[in-house]
Amino acid sequence: MPYGLIILVASIALTVVFVFVTDTSYWLKALVTALLVVSFAWRYGFYLRAGLGVFIALFFTYLKARWEHD
Repeated sequence: MPYGLIILVASIALTVVFVFVTDTSYWLKALVTALLVVSFAWRYGFYLRAGLGVFIALFFTYLKARWEHD
């Protein structure tokens, strides 16, 4: 399985979960969605999708740690 496909599927799945599940502001949801869309048109979009996936995964880790702390 090509590693690029893993990044593609993971970034799309994490973005969808971020937009529909998290309780963040609308501008942040729009920013994440816009970055994902721009990554398909950009030459180095693979790196943008990988960075976006890492950011969202870390954000979910932060939310989980905060939820368990309360």
